[in-house]
Amino acid sequence: MNFASSMFNFSNTLILPFWLFLIFLPRSNITRRIFANPNFSPMQLLALLYAAMVVPALISNPEILTSLARPTLEGIQSMMSSPEGAAAGWIHYLCFDLFVGVTVWKKAINRNQSFIWVSIVLLLVLMFGPLGWLIHELASIQRKANPTSSSEATSQLDVTK
Repeated sequence: MNFASSMFNFSNTLILPFWLFLIFLPRSNITRRIFANPNFSPMQLLALLYAAMVVPALISNPEILTSLARPTLEGIQSMMSSPEGAAAGWIHYLCFDLFVGVTVWKKAINRNQSFIWVSIVLLLVLMFGPLGWLIHELASIQRKANPTSSSEATSQLDVTK
């Protein structure tokens, strides 16, 4: 197994438990401790994996920066067509999708939202990234337009609970 395959497989294995906590144990103490810790986040681990893929590629091939500075569809397709490019791109997606998922989760905690609905949205964020986030945002806009009680959104994310 080469480096790109190893990084791809490791990142998938690494990220799964964090999504399981968000989706299936959203109000548990361990989930709160993991995602409300200002000194650690799973996204930091993914960012390190991403850096391990991208920095050596940039050092060995500085033309990548030129391609990114003036992106074309063909240029991006070419970068993503190698195992290293695909693995780096996938880790990039995993990192930012989890970041969005954690943001959705934190908003849901602070708004005291039903986690049946939020779990569905989190699954959509996991599988379709921006589409899940868009559905969350549209629902949030609708919720602001039609508030059901003035006491909603009063709880705060507290890792000591």
